Amino acid sequence: MQQGKREVKSAPQAQRPHDGKERRIIRIADTDLDGSNKVKDALRSITGISFSFSNAIMKTLKIEDSKKLQDLDEKSISELKELIKDPHKFKIPAWLYNWRKDQTTGLDYHLLSNDLKSKITMNIQSIKSSRSYRGYRHSFNYKMRGQRVRSRGANFRGRVGGTIGVSRAKVQQQKAGAAVEKK
Repeated sequence: MQQGKREVKSAPQAQRPHDGKERRIIRIADTDLDGSNKVKDALRSITGISFSFSNAIMKTLKIEDSKKLQDLDEKSISELKELIKDPHKFKIPAWLYNWRKDQTTGLDYHLLSNDLKSKITMNIQSIKSSRSYRGYRHSFNYKMRGQRVRSRGANFRGRVGGTIGVSRAKVQQQKAGAAVEKK
């Protein structure tokens, strides 16, 4: 070693497991799922998968209820992705699908994440453009399924406008004025 030059030792790099056990985030159906959650709970965080549908997936693939998502092997995860993508192949009952009897094709679908959101938006836009009663109420953000609006607010955001009653500042001023008058 020469004088004036120091040798720099690098810290040992952490070894990543090669067996694939350490998976924190797993991407299924355009959604990042937390691997530390149970499989049925993680599936429910995907838009379009309900409690009933996640239970049907668990029973169809014979996954234990207590199993975590990161504990599944690659084969199980690929089966899970395939089932979510096309539940017809795995004979999931049609009454569990979230898009039944499509108006244009008459078929049953199970839509997920962005597909579901865009389909709902497109349907609402077509209802608005038809200027039906429902479309009118959609366009003005009113309740449309017969809910009470006279005493429970004019739209889904709740009561619009100022409140009726005495404000706290006025009450405190009156109490302070009454205390001054007593002296």
